[in-house]
Amino acid sequence: MITILAEPGTLVPGATLVLARDEAHHLEVLRATADDRLRIVDGAGAIGWGTASGGRVTVERVDRAAPPPPTMLAAGAGDRDRFLALVEKAVELGATRIVPIETEHSRSVATRIRDKHREKLVQRADQALKQSRNPWRPVLDDPVSLERFLAEELPPHRWLADAAGQAPAPLAPGAGVVVAVGPEGGFTGAEAGALRQAGFAPVALGP
Repeated sequence: MITILAEPGTLVPGATLVLARDEAHHLEVLRATADDRLRIVDGAGAIGWGTASGGRVTVERVDRAAPPPPTMLAAGAGDRDRFLALVEKAVELGATRIVPIETEHSRSVATRIRDKHREKLVQRADQALKQSRNPWRPVLDDPVSLERFLAEELPPHRWLADAAGQAPAPLAPGAGVVVAVGPEGGFTGAEAGALRQAGFAPVALGP
């Protein structure tokens, strides 16, 4: 079934939606017809079904998905193309917030993620949202310093990705977690120390 993206708050049974240009083009490429049933998501938990005709979609039914537990990924804001791939996979896996962290090693990368790349990140997230059938779009932050990130109120379970760490303990259902992952070259010793001081436990996810 073809999945398309609608604006949050617009999915109402019986509504007729005017498709954004990208979504209308998507249906044209797939040669969708009025006989094809569509799955429609808004990135905010609404899932609708309907049909399209002439660049418009008639919404027939709408369900709502429960919000996922807070799952934050804070990753070194290194190479843009690699970070785009990271966003795609994080959306497919259900991350609820993705934060590019400016680190000592990432600042020297000429192709690093910057504020101006936000639109590309959102586009990649939306593509992954439709392909993975995930009804929730994550929050995508602009790049931020590690110091500023650690000053925020973060989920209680805090993991620092570290090959020398221990396997993480099981989480209670619905528990929030934040995972910090360094850029190519990893966090510096001072950065890893700041993360541990902020309650991040070194964890390894596998050999």
